[in-house]
Amino acid sequence: MFGPLWRERRRSRRSLVVAGLASALLLAAVIPSPYTIERPGPVVNTLGEVQIEGETQPVISLPGTETYPTTGELNLLTVSLVGSPEHPVSWLSLVPAVIDPTQRIQPRSMFFPEGSTLEDREAQGTVQMQSSQAQAAAAAFRELGHEVPVELTVAAVSEGGPAEGVLRDGDVLTAIGDTPITDFADLRAAIVAAGADSELALAIERDGDAREVTLTPQIPEGGGDPLIGAVIATSFELPMEVDISLAEIGGPSAGMIFALAIIDQLTPGAMLGDLTVSGTGTVTDAGVVGPIGGLEQKLWAAARADSDVFLMPVANCGDLPKRQPSGIEVVPVETLDEALAAIEAAAAGTPVQGIERCEVGPAQ
Repeated sequence: MFGPLWRERRRSRRSLVVAGLASALLLAAVIPSPYTIERPGPVVNTLGEVQIEGETQPVISLPGTETYPTTGELNLLTVSLVGSPEHPVSWLSLVPAVIDPTQRIQPRSMFFPEGSTLEDREAQGTVQMQSSQAQAAAAAFRELGHEVPVELTVAAVSEGGPAEGVLRDGDVLTAIGDTPITDFADLRAAIVAAGADSELALAIERDGDAREVTLTPQIPEGGGDPLIGAVIATSFELPMEVDISLAEIGGPSAGMIFALAIIDQLTPGAMLGDLTVSGTGTVTDAGVVGPIGGLEQKLWAAARADSDVFLMPVANCGDLPKRQPSGIEVVPVETLDEALAAIEAAAAGTPVQGIERCEVGPAQ
């Protein structure tokens, strides 16, 4: 006579369990997590065109300059971030990223320091993108043998830093001692060489007047190299006008690809052949390729774009994932020269030093 009652109690317990799971899932779907998801973002062919405000424009154009037809594709790669301080992702939204090798979950603080907003990050990305475009154009023109004069200007002076009371906003740095400054790398090397607590002599122009000043670089708390406590803006006198049209893409990591695209347009012949080359990496005006973030997601974005070659910075070798997409040649490079040599070899069908570069170090 207890059978029906026992079965009823079992049904009640199952109902409670189901209700509990449903409640847990509901909470997981609405409670914000402290994480951000990195995903492969849009891929843009820098030799192609984009739509901006309903108008079709070339990604890179050189008005008033003779250019040459290009073939193939030269893609810049991006990473999409899901989960900002204003729009956090829920705990339940993290589940797909746990099992998807193309996505990565990171603490939100890695992308949004305490007190920063999505607007702050986008503004910083825009500034970095503009700077990377200028550096890329300078690197491309120098690679092609053009003179590219540079001007270093004080954009801001840190309160309490070595430059306070010595430099002012708008000062133009012209020389280190008696040696003219040719680029930011010269200035940075001189500051490091001077070391902390040793005077550094600078020649500057202030309001059109030449003068000399001295300051003493210092190592900031938690830092490694000495600094002068000033933000330096770099501007280049390019031999030709360069227009780069992109919307809603920020950061400095497209520098190397921008430089390659400018070189391709200014060089007779088909640099890429029929290749689809995708890549990422900052570039200095001297043509040095530097590290970037989100390498793993950019590698998967390159694979989704059916890329034949993926160019990446040697400095990011440690970020290569164990699981990688097949059918794509991964080529680490340190300089713009190396990137050009890799493209030339790949287009000619000759061997390219690929991922093994990460194991043996820089080419000799």
